[in-house]
Amino acid sequence: MQLIDTSFILVIISTFLCIFLMRYSLKNKPVSQIQKLLASMFACSIIILVGLIVQKIAYVVFHIEPTYFEFFIYIGTCFFPVTFFLMALAFVNTKIKITKKYALLIVVPITTLLIILTNNYHHLFYNEFSFNLSEMEYGPHATVHLIYTYGLFLIGSIMMILHSSKNSGFFSKQSLLIIAGILTPVIVNVLGTLNILQMNIYSTPIAFAFTLFFFSLAIFKFNFLSVTPIALEKVVDRMSDSYLVLNDKNVIIDFNKSFLSTFKLKEQNIRNTNILDWNKTVHLANLQTALETVSVSPKTLSFESKVDSINKYFNIEISSIVNKNMFLGVLILFKDITQHMQDLDTIKSNQDMLIEKERFASLRSNDWWYCA
Repeated sequence: MQLIDTSFILVIISTFLCIFLMRYSLKNKPVSQIQKLLASMFACSIIILVGLIVQKIAYVVFHIEPTYFEFFIYIGTCFFPVTFFLMALAFVNTKIKITKKYALLIVVPITTLLIILTNNYHHLFYNEFSFNLSEMEYGPHATVHLIYTYGLFLIGSIMMILHSSKNSGFFSKQSLLIIAGILTPVIVNVLGTLNILQMNIYSTPIAFAFTLFFFSLAIFKFNFLSVTPIALEKVVDRMSDSYLVLNDKNVIIDFNKSFLSTFKLKEQNIRNTNILDWNKTVHLANLQTALETVSVSPKTLSFESKVDSINKYFNIEISSIVNKNMFLGVLILFKDITQHMQDLDTIKSNQDMLIEKERFASLRSNDWWYCA
């Protein structure tokens, strides 16, 4: 067996791709839950790919038994579908609360790792190891592992496709990238089953590396984290009132065109900005206190404020976004009441003028009576 071949080169490329994308996925601060889960998927892939690289070098160059590296490789292999499933849940629900029930997801992976660690004594996972999958002889637990792995992957994939199709349309860029990412390992395995593609132990990890690449494109290039229904997006962009959507870290993740035009902003200068940093330029009174209040209360807060930089008055409503008793973020509505305030000033000014005229008229009347 030669060390350098096409598969080995692709494994190395996939490793560097996963390392770069994992670092990039954690670039935007503060790091959201879905970013952490995506980074965890990259970490699992890196464990698998690095393990495969070391395994082949050790076998070809130093003639070390390749099965010694299987436990390390399967740490990533076993936990990849779990992190994928949790990411799918976080995508559908925006955020999930990790409770004890999720510990059940790691029962099968831990069992698999223990069986692989002791495989030489019982051969429950594989009887004969080979770099070519067609020559690999699997034990009974390998079937359990495959069913569990692809079961989680299938359920998570269906959840993501249905949710993305419902919210942004089946043929949206987000949905198509999700589907492309999901189909990549499926197509590779189908081609291998039909003997069109020569399958080895590197084929599936490489395919999943490209799956993560497609997901990363969907997240960071086409705003996969904030999929908005197309019809709703058109409606809110036509609204005269401005709105902001914040995540649970007070970071601005969505807004409409009215907000940008009203406050004379560009999208790239405001998206992913902490609202408290933006507030330093507009000076909305009591904003931080209001945000802290709505984060722990379903009550909607309302107050009026003037923004001197654009010379406008607003009635501001702040309310929490909650799903299944979990705080996800904040919705802020800005209703422009500048004209209303100007009308009130005009009425007040006219009233003051009328009172002043009556006072002068009264003084002139008194002077005439006195002169008489």
